[in-house]
Amino acid sequence: MALARAYKAGVFDTATPLATGATSTVTTPIPILYGITTATNDFNISAIRCNVLGATTFPANASVLFSVNIATGTKAGGNAVVARQLAGSVLAANTVFSTAGGTSAAPITGLTMGAYLWSQEVPFTAGSSWGEWFTPGFEIPIPISTQFALFVTASSSGTGTTFGGEIEGTE
Repeated sequence: MALARAYKAGVFDTATPLATGATSTVTTPIPILYGITTATNDFNISAIRCNVLGATTFPANASVLFSVNIATGTKAGGNAVVARQLAGSVLAANTVFSTAGGTSAAPITGLTMGAYLWSQEVPFTAGSSWGEWFTPGFEIPIPISTQFALFVTASSSGTGTTFGGEIEGTE
C-alpha cells in the first residue's frame, strides 16, 4: 500500500502526449513546467528530470541551469498538463500543472522567479540530461496555495533550443 498518491507531470504531458519541448532563444530564466498547489493540499517533489533536446546549432562552451523555484505573479499561457498517477486508483492530481511544450509550444509568461528549491547545471549540448531522486524524508515540500516552476536559464543564446523536464511528487 502506498503512503501517498504519487504523480508525474512533464513538459510532454498534454492531453495528447507529444515530444514537443519548450523552446528558448534567450539567456533569461524561462519557466518550462509550472505547478500550483490547492488551498487544501501540499505537494512533495520526490524526483526531477531535465534535458536539452536539440537545436540547429549550440553555443560553444555554454551551459544550462535547470532550477525549481517558488514563483510569484499571475501565470499566463502554457498548455494544460495531464498529471499521471503512478499507481493505484487513478485520481486527478490536486496540484495543477502547465507546460510550455506540448502539441505546439506555448510560452508560460507572467511569472517571477523566487526562492531556489533545487538547481542543476548541464552542458548546453544535444542530449544533455540530469535526473535526481530524493531520499524519502528529503523530498522538496511545496506548501498549500503555492506556485512553483521548473525554470531553464542558458548561459548563451541558442537557436530555438528545445528543453524537456519532469517532476514527480506526492500529495
